[in-house]
Amino acid sequence: MQKIETETKDRAFRSVWVWAILGLFALIFVVNYAFFSVAIGTSSGLVTEKYYKYGLQQNKFDKQYRTQKERGWQASLVLDKEIHAHQPSLIRLTIQDKDNTPISGGHAELTAYRPSDAKKDIILTLEEVGNSGVYQANITLPVQGVWDMNLLFAKGEDKHMLNQRIIAQGDGDKEPTTLEKIVKFVNP
Repeated sequence: MQKIETETKDRAFRSVWVWAILGLFALIFVVNYAFFSVAIGTSSGLVTEKYYKYGLQQNKFDKQYRTQKERGWQASLVLDKEIHAHQPSLIRLTIQDKDNTPISGGHAELTAYRPSDAKKDIILTLEEVGNSGVYQANITLPVQGVWDMNLLFAKGEDKHMLNQRIIAQGDGDKEPTTLEKIVKFVNP
């Protein structure tokens, strides 16, 4: 009786189907482990930790945009034709009132942020060139890819906001993509 039970157990492990099912489960485990490891090690993509607080302020942002539209200021943010990572680029703000008169004596601050990684954000002040209503600064972006330029300009109580998205060219810091990380993990 014991001999029959042993032969039945041994026969099951000789079957190709049993090994195929065990191999399938092992493959699923390895792939899930790889995805889990990459997910833990990469950025969440969350730009701000206070998203709820800022979401509640949306009506104030809308009011600001309506007010600045009514004021009629004309602002343009001019960047170099191509911006390359790790190379300084000139950013220039030209701002005029509704009568095309340059607005001088204001304060301009630019925040360059990565939608995918808040650790790379850059904040800088643009200095006015003479009294021409032109404000400028040099910026060096640390990585290639998409950047959002958010400009805040204030003169007295009047404020103006301007947003622009750019793409920095070049090799950047050569950080691998998520897919490259998975492939490297699975196939070292």
